[in-house]
Amino acid sequence: MTDKVKQDIVRYCRLMAQKGLVAGTEGNVSGRAADGTVWMTPANVNKGEVTADMLVRLDLEAQVIEGAYAPTSERYMHLEFYRQRPGAGGVAHGHPVFATAFAAAGQPLPSGVLPELIAVIGEIALVPYARPSSPKLAAAIAPFCRRHNVFLLQNHGAIAVGRDVQDAYHRLEVAEAYAKTCWAAEALGGVKPLSAAAIADLPSPSFD
Repeated sequence: MTDKVKQDIVRYCRLMAQKGLVAGTEGNVSGRAADGTVWMTPANVNKGEVTADMLVRLDLEAQVIEGAYAPTSERYMHLEFYRQRPGAGGVAHGHPVFATAFAAAGQPLPSGVLPELIAVIGEIALVPYARPSSPKLAAAIAPFCRRHNVFLLQNHGAIAVGRDVQDAYHRLEVAEAYAKTCWAAEALGGVKPLSAAAIADLPSPSFD
């Protein structure tokens, strides 16, 4: 199980880099091991260059248990999800251009537009600004953790939580595609939300 978690982190880090969800050394990914500890990406390493031996294992109090590298400075934000959501197995944070543009503008993504997003992800939260790489950001995101799966971090980027690393990555990727769709729809007069009846007919997303 531990080896799979580490392999998944490496795999989805590379996909994040390939698909432009991060640039330079931006972003971080984590996954929960079977024993409840959390593997995370190291600080100051391009996500496309992360290898399994670079990963760092922490407990839920942010103490390093294993690993030769320093863990991501945004470990507090990741650990907040694992503390609040026992079913969470992965977290992916990046700076995808379109989602981050909405975050930089302090503008939430429209809700109730695409049925797939409503049923799988739910409403995307806009989290007020707090200094990145600090416990303050974890505190800012804490009130939103249990009711959302994807979050825009004001003046910062986007983050997603899922059942495992793959699920978290997919949610981040889908959120970026949705942000791009909303951006493009502005040229056609803006998005048109579904009716309340149509939304009520859809299944509810899972918040593990």
